[in-house]
Parts: sequence; C-alpha cells; structure tokens
Amino acid sequence: MGEQQQVEELSHETHLSTRRKKGGLVTMPFIIANEAFEKVASYGLVPNMILYLMSDYKISVAKGTNILFLWTAASNFAPVLGAFLSDSYLGRFLTIGLGSCFSLLVIFSTFFFFLIKIKSL
Repeated sequence: MGEQQQVEELSHETHLSTRRKKGGLVTMPFIIANEAFEKVASYGLVPNMILYLMSDYKISVAKGTNILFLWTAASNFAPVLGAFLSDSYLGRFLTIGLGSCFSLLVIFSTFFFFLIKIKSL
C-alpha cells in the first residue's frame, strides 16, 4: 500500500509539472505590442483633436491643450482604477466585461451625437 501511494504521489507531481503555465514570457510580446499601438494611436489623435476643438468648438490652442492634457491624464489613470476594482471587488472577467460595455456605450453615444450634429448643419 505504501508503494501504491508513492506511485500516485509521483504521478500527481508529474501531472502538475507537465501542466502548461498561463501567461509569462509567452504573452509579453502581445502586451507590449498592444501598448505600443495604443500609444501611437493616442499620440496621433492629439494634433487632429486640437484642430477639431479649434475649428468646431472655437476653443483657443491653450484651452484645447489643457483639455487634451486632462483627457490624456484620465486615460493613463483609468487602468490603475480598473486594476484596483478588478483585484479588490469585481474580478478580472467582470471588470473586462464592464469595461468593454462601457467602451461600446461611449462609442455609440459619440456616434449618436455626431449624427445629431450633422443633421443640424
């Protein structure tokens, strides 16, 4: 009986050691590429957004720059808030789901207001 128990423990240990690990260095290039492309898109948006604020909303360059600074600061702080909520209260899947729904809601509302602005012209 002692021998059978040792065999079972050994097979359990080999099963645990052969199990594939999640994350690690395998996923790191995807995370880095995602962050790099997000930063490129964000920095490409800034000049266009300043021109948009100046032409459509008649905002000065200084005020438009301040608005974009606050927007960038909020965008860079949002992942910290999301990580806190995920780790402390909601869990990762619910946080990702709620973040995706909120993002989709913002995109649809922006599109809706854009359509209203076009119809008023």
